[in-house]
Amino acid sequence: MANGKKLLRLSGILIVLAGVLGFHMEALSMVGTPQENGNKRPDLIMIDTIAAQEKLELPAVVFLHDTHTKAMAEQGKDCTACHQKTEGSMSYKFMRTEDGSSKKLKEIYHNGCISCHAADAKAGKKTGPQVGECRSCHMADPEIKAERAPAGMENILHYRHWDSKLIAKDEGQETNCGSCHHVYNSIDKKLEYVKGQEENCSACHTATPEGAVKLTTSEAYHGQCVSCHLEMKAAKAEKTGPVNCAGCHGENQAADLKEDNAAVMKKLGGKLPRLPRQQPDAVLLTAPVQENVAVKTTMAAVAFNHKAHEGYTDSCSSCHHKTMNKSCSSCHTVRGSKDGGYVTLDKAMHKVDSTRSCVGCHAVKQKDPKCAGCHELMPKNAIKSKETCAVCHNGPASTSSEPVAMDASAKAEIASKLITKRPESPTLIAEKDIPEFVTINVLENEYKASKLPHRKIIMSLVNGMKGDAMANAFHSTPLTVCGSCHHNSPASATPPSCASCHGGKVQDGRPALKAAYHVQCMTCHDAMNIKKPASTDCTACHAKK
Repeated sequence: MANGKKLLRLSGILIVLAGVLGFHMEALSMVGTPQENGNKRPDLIMIDTIAAQEKLELPAVVFLHDTHTKAMAEQGKDCTACHQKTEGSMSYKFMRTEDGSSKKLKEIYHNGCISCHAADAKAGKKTGPQVGECRSCHMADPEIKAERAPAGMENILHYRHWDSKLIAKDEGQETNCGSCHHVYNSIDKKLEYVKGQEENCSACHTATPEGAVKLTTSEAYHGQCVSCHLEMKAAKAEKTGPVNCAGCHGENQAADLKEDNAAVMKKLGGKLPRLPRQQPDAVLLTAPVQENVAVKTTMAAVAFNHKAHEGYTDSCSSCHHKTMNKSCSSCHTVRGSKDGGYVTLDKAMHKVDSTRSCVGCHAVKQKDPKCAGCHELMPKNAIKSKETCAVCHNGPASTSSEPVAMDASAKAEIASKLITKRPESPTLIAEKDIPEFVTINVLENEYKASKLPHRKIIMSLVNGMKGDAMANAFHSTPLTVCGSCHHNSPASATPPSCASCHGGKVQDGRPALKAAYHVQCMTCHDAMNIKKPASTDCTACHAKK
């Protein structure tokens, strides 16, 4: 009798285990084989639309977009099997263009998905969950997770679009910008293209659209881009853009796109043509005029080389991160404003740890091995000197109460003249006046004196700056290069020795002389990737006695 009960209990456990395994097998057959990277996929979408209106009764739905796209293609169907079109673009929403009540949404999803699955099952095709198999879609902790490579319209990809012969040209123009860029005409209540006012998509299409804007950033990108790519594919174009999630967001596909872009750049000789947007070559950046603000800005205006900077960035949004048609000071004011995230104009231009600021972007450049030897040990948040500021701020002085009274063309002309006056090579004292060798023997004890090839080091640094406009501009005085090692002494062709500040022990935060020598020299060798002599090769600098 006891054995019989044990067998019954064991049978019950096996039945439950089989049910659980069956459920997981059913769920896994529905989602297909994970792509890209183990159990991570770029096409995983968690459908939780109703959560915005009410608390979900069941977990969000696990939906694999590319799996469904492939199944539709095999049946001779396209995206319109699930997505409707509105104003020429595809709706990002499932079987609708607008959201409705939670009850309506449930009906749309359940009727749309399950009826399709039922039809496929009736036809003997492999398909998804049927009526009653709720947990096959609604999973609290799905094994597959979403992982998407970032996708964006960087300059090279932008060029491939506006240079394409497949995209229709704007009416009466040689450009095709109007195929993607548009503004809302509030009078005619329609979208239209206005030349010269091309804007970042995200300037209007935000995560929470307002006013006449109906689509979020994601909806706008997917609706417009994918629709166009599908049209190209239907027209049997030789090369089209991606039509599935992995095409833009898959790690492998992102690597393939990078290779394609590199091939295009090689054909162009490594330099992109300028955008046909009629953007200025030079801009004079002046302080903004603000009413009821007592702060006066006396800093001189900046001549900004817009043309040169276009070639230094991967995308216009590197600087124009919110809008293309407004100045930085329209959001980043002297005092800070809500539109600018309360980041003041000063911080927006000079914040060292932000790649969107001028100084922050320059700081990234200073990490280049050719620059890092000197800049690695320099203080990052300190103004070096008034001369450093004057490299950029060398235009007409202005105040918030008395702005520079001139139009845009006059400002551009001044900026252009100031830019052309910038040095084309670093300024340096006569080579013969640079000591060829400097013997360091103050600490001679176990090791012989170190004979430093002083002139060779200086000329190597100067040669590394050749062709670098930013380096040439900032090394504009004969003794600027000397300041990398002689960092706290007055600028002089005969600076005091290191021992004049660094004694035999740590004092006032200054390292002792031995540490000062080694930190300065070894850090420079490491930062500049100098392999010979290695920073740890003691006898290469001073032979052992």
